[in-house]
Amino acid sequence: MGVKLHITRSGFRPGARGAGHVLGELQSAVMEILWRQPGLTVNEVEEKLQLRREIAHTTVLTTLDRMHRKGYLRREKHGKAFVYEPRYSREEFEQGMTQEVLGALLRQYSGSAISTFVDLVSADSQALDQLESMIREKRRAIEKARKK
Repeated sequence: MGVKLHITRSGFRPGARGAGHVLGELQSAVMEILWRQPGLTVNEVEEKLQLRREIAHTTVLTTLDRMHRKGYLRREKHGKAFVYEPRYSREEFEQGMTQEVLGALLRQYSGSAISTFVDLVSADSQALDQLESMIREKRRAIEKARKK
């Protein structure tokens, strides 16, 4: 992943789930809606949010605009309305979030971060096998690149 995403610009919440690790509750709900159905107007997003909770039109409008300005959403003018879609797929978002958080930990606390990561992964033998396999594959790719 070569592009710097800046997904965690608002901080990281360890106890949250999914996009909620870096976004608030409303922004997470908006992302979930737009990942399922990209290309919605403010009114359409509002309709979907109204199924879960009471929300003012201006709140939805402001939230979408802020998310666009922060780089989480793209928008395009269609007639008089903007149509919004996620800038990143769910997978790109999760990868970027993980890369930013782990990268920051590794830069600041390299030894502790690696040791803790291995301890956490080793609790699941399948995950540990996957990590070993990924490390072997990465070493092969690095060796191959050196030989070129």
